[in-house]
Amino acid sequence: MELRPILDRMNFLLPPAPAVRLTVGRGENGIFDSKLGGLPYFPKDMEYPRGKAGSFKGQPLTLLAQLNFEKLPHIPDFPTKGILQFFIAADDLYGMTPDYGEGMTRQDNFRVIYHENIITDEAQLLSGDEIPKYSGGDECYLPFKGEFSLTAEPPVMMTATMWDHRFAKAFVTAYNEFADEPVDDYWELDEDITDELYAMTDFPDAIIGGYPVFTQDDPRMDEKAADCDTLLFELDSVYDKESGIDILWGDMGTGSFMIPRERLKALDFSRVLYNYDCS
Repeated sequence: MELRPILDRMNFLLPPAPAVRLTVGRGENGIFDSKLGGLPYFPKDMEYPRGKAGSFKGQPLTLLAQLNFEKLPHIPDFPTKGILQFFIAADDLYGMTPDYGEGMTRQDNFRVIYHENIITDEAQLLSGDEIPKYSGGDECYLPFKGEFSLTAEPPVMMTATMWDHRFAKAFVTAYNEFADEPVDDYWELDEDITDELYAMTDFPDAIIGGYPVFTQDDPRMDEKAADCDTLLFELDSVYDKESGIDILWGDMGTGSFMIPRERLKALDFSRVLYNYDCS
């Protein structure tokens, strides 16, 4: 069966979303730059994020990623200024809450922090020596060591990925409009079709907006978490021996942060679902 008409119809049912793809590079970055790891932008008069549960209770969290929206291409409903940061605990779940679905919005051992107005006087910001250090006895786990740059590409419209919990219903609906033998469930589709859908999927190093990729289930299948409908930021596993890039979420997984669109538009990052999974 020809997939193009089905995909065109599916894109009407589940429209493509604007996205900014980010390429991971090797090298040190400035305190104001978009980056992975390294020294975070952090005002001295703010309380530094710390864990609230388990072995990381009271321990400082680590900067996973920092996005400077004043230097990034703009897409609708995302900030046009300020710095957005993602901090995680260096535990065996990379700071993710173990409670599936709604529980994963609880920012116990991860934190999403937005600095709407950027302080340019570095004397008012924490230096590397002033950043709190982990003092626990447990082994630390993080998806990578060191820091990496993030280089943005021009915005694109990204079609829904087959891992998004809304994809299966939309695709089956579109498929049945063209099929001689309709199906009731996505998993009834011929394997050639699902293989082709997988082969069409683009896997950026990291992305702002668009649609997420999971190696397991979409946690928003929990109805209480379904309002987190917008992908805020996702970082994939990235390995490039020549460039010295080694980012690994468990066994080649991804880390994703999702937010209700209305909260994103209001610059309210108090409700964000953080999911890490791997094969």
